[in-house]
Amino acid sequence: MSLTKRTGLPTLRGREALVIAFLIDSLGTGLYLPFSLLYFQKIAGLPLPAIGVTLTIATFLTMPITPVTGTLADRWGAKRVLVISQLLQAVGILGYLFVHDIPLLFVTAFLETIGNRIFFASASALQVEVAEADERDRWFAFIGAIRSLGQMMGGLLAGFIISFGGDNGYRAVILANALSFLLMALLLRWHRSGTRAQPTEQLANADEANLVGYRAVLADRPYIVFVACNVVFALCAILLSIGLPIYATEALHVSSAIVGALFTCGSLLVICTQTLIMQILGAYRRTRSLIVACLIAVAGCLLLALALRISGSLLIPYLFGAVIVYTVAGLISGPIVGAIAAASSRPQVQGRYMALMELSWNLAGAIGPIAFTALYALGPAWPWVLLVGPLLIVAVVIHQLEAHLVPQAIYARAPVLAEEEDEVRS
Repeated sequence: MSLTKRTGLPTLRGREALVIAFLIDSLGTGLYLPFSLLYFQKIAGLPLPAIGVTLTIATFLTMPITPVTGTLADRWGAKRVLVISQLLQAVGILGYLFVHDIPLLFVTAFLETIGNRIFFASASALQVEVAEADERDRWFAFIGAIRSLGQMMGGLLAGFIISFGGDNGYRAVILANALSFLLMALLLRWHRSGTRAQPTEQLANADEANLVGYRAVLADRPYIVFVACNVVFALCAILLSIGLPIYATEALHVSSAIVGALFTCGSLLVICTQTLIMQILGAYRRTRSLIVACLIAVAGCLLLALALRISGSLLIPYLFGAVIVYTVAGLISGPIVGAIAAASSRPQVQGRYMALMELSWNLAGAIGPIAFTALYALGPAWPWVLLVGPLLIVAVVIHQLEAHLVPQAIYARAPVLAEEEDEVRS
């Protein structure tokens, strides 16, 4: 049995530059992101509340960029748009080195966030372009694992750089992140797209896409419902990342070091098992796997809420178990959602389909912090408890959607029809 079949890895031959590009980009993100607020507060000398308001405004104002990116990806190709996103992020990040007031912070953050929006919308479209139809689940899983690995390595490396470099360490992290964007742009230029259409076909598809636009996507009502379902999956991921540190340290009274270990455990779980889980689930309906993910996420939410009842030496191992359960739900849902989105789309407007799915993540990112803080004020367990209801609703809705989604969206591997089986036997 080949390594690909044993580990669940997608076919990597001819796509090595693309994989390295994603690894380098996530390494740079891991270097910068955990210390970004500290940089603006300590090195740029800006007040923390003003930093938060400025970055939030920049985030909201750039949300329309995501659907625009879908149009550009359909017209120019996802790879070209992805290169543009890296250059925009590099310029914005380098601008942070000169930030000492709020107006300049807004300008540079706005530019960097535009690049970030374009990146995520076009990156998913590029993965669809390079992956064969029966490998999309594994490609989304593999790139997710690569990004987790890079961000974990970057976070650990940044800690050492800042510890030994002081103020210059912060600046070095900024420069390293900008360099990662430029390196990814260069590697993408080397990567040959896996597009299988001929140039005349591409031109015809582009013309048709421009005529149809987002009307075709918005007319696909089962897909719109599925995008709405993904808002709940995205909220699960976002609430864990922003809510667990506050919940664990303030409500459960565990140390920040334990919180870091919990996130490291989650990252290692993604890195080591993501593609293998997708390989196993490939034999089942994607929709049924998502229903299982909903139920596992419900269990994770309830376990986190019940942590308030656990005390003493049992609390730490209990928390690790709860986070592992919660993370497994995301391991299942993340790649499958992307694969269903790709399989549901028409080639002419594939970029728009993927951009609309990315917009659901944008929406969850916007409402997640507000929802968590409001519910947490009612009681520490409420953010987890009230997530159970939407997850159960999504499980029911996805079950109903099975009858309305196209077969290639439901099955990672095409089911063998009875007539085909007879032909094979004869």
